[in-house]
Amino acid sequence: MEKILIIDDEIEIVNLVKDILYSFGYEIDYSPTGKEGLEKIKKSEFSIVLLDLFLSDIDGFEVLKKIKEVKENLPVIIFTGFGTTENIVKAIKLGADDFIEKPFNIERFVDIIQKVIKIRKLEKEISKLKLVESLLELNRTIVSLSSLDIMLEKIIQISENLFTPKRIGIYLIDEYGRNFVLRKQRIEDIKFKVRTVYDNSEFLDFFKESNINFLDEKTFFEVLLAIKGKERNIGILSLFFEKNRILKEEELKFLESFSIQIGIGIENAMLFEEVQNSYVNAIKSLINTLEARDKYTKGHSEEVVYYSILIGKRLGFNDEQIKILENAAYLHDLGKVGIKDQILLKPGRLKEDEFEIIKKHPLITFKIIEPLKLKREEIEACLFHHEKIDGSGYPYGLNGEKIPIYAKIIAVADAYSAMTSERPYREKMSKEEAIQELMRYSGIHFDPDIVNIFIEILNSEEVKNDKGN
Repeated sequence: MEKILIIDDEIEIVNLVKDILYSFGYEIDYSPTGKEGLEKIKKSEFSIVLLDLFLSDIDGFEVLKKIKEVKENLPVIIFTGFGTTENIVKAIKLGADDFIEKPFNIERFVDIIQKVIKIRKLEKEISKLKLVESLLELNRTIVSLSSLDIMLEKIIQISENLFTPKRIGIYLIDEYGRNFVLRKQRIEDIKFKVRTVYDNSEFLDFFKESNINFLDEKTFFEVLLAIKGKERNIGILSLFFEKNRILKEEELKFLESFSIQIGIGIENAMLFEEVQNSYVNAIKSLINTLEARDKYTKGHSEEVVYYSILIGKRLGFNDEQIKILENAAYLHDLGKVGIKDQILLKPGRLKEDEFEIIKKHPLITFKIIEPLKLKREEIEACLFHHEKIDGSGYPYGLNGEKIPIYAKIIAVADAYSAMTSERPYREKMSKEEAIQELMRYSGIHFDPDIVNIFIEILNSEEVKNDKGN
């Protein structure tokens, strides 16, 4: 049954309205003052509030403002004998849903009540559908065997869209099973003090009775949601809200379901990353074995990784971006495993048709690593690291901004490593000679900004002098 609160001090009008609304099956509550009405709104759920503008204790506009602060989505219909244009405009600006002027037409009065209730019901249904769709969206991410980072980003995105908290933090259990460490967060307001670690004893204390716990502070409250795996506690989802934010019953029920789905998703993503890392490590071992066959290319991939990371750090890459760069730089020449030894290890210069075969190695790399579900950036960096700024590269002839930043970085690191390494058909270049070549082809083959940054690095004390240059 829909419950309506009347805040009005004219008892005759109130009794008339009660009789009308009772006859339509509505449950009615009544408050003669604004203060009492606000207390009832805080403690009970109502479908609509009928509010008079002129009360004995508090101005009706002030009551309207406070109602919207406490329960933003609670419909309020202004019910007054002073329906001036100025009052109507002011009430609408403060969030009023409709306006009924006294004395009123009963038919129109009932129509407005029913219309507002119908809109409220539709909004509730839409809200429920939104919650269900969010769970389905998370399920799709789980089924797609996404990386842990994608999974955490999806959890934050859903939390942000549904609850609009001021801060979201995801804490995951460390490798020793002792502490829950902040792994990912999104923060709107820096005034919130952010914890980076919760220990295991705190977890057990927080969630003794429920998967949800509330921590109250002066101006905000924190909702902590337990993330549990099949056999152990794996994390905590933290949501910060301003004090006046009221979590609805359906939102709390959703959080219970959400915690279960989050646990499944994160645990699957962790397992997926473990398997993926095993594959990547096995491939790295294969690369080291392949390079060891040729004294001229031995250690080349590790060197490209080293230079690429230096460039990435200078560009301000975060830890996640550095890891992408590291993996891609390590795997960039993997496709050469599909090139015949008589071409790959040929002591002299390659013929044109032989070079055409060599140019296929980025595509072979792609075919090998694509089933591993690596990050898109890692795959693209391996596939496009021989593309050139002027479009003369391979395999697709991409140019300029069409070439991903990771591929541009690896291209410079790869070229420098190759130039400063001996080949059977030429001597290695000195550092100065290699820098001249990079400058010569800056803006033609290589991204000029990356070339400039790399030259700064080479001329600094950051680079290990491993080659005796």
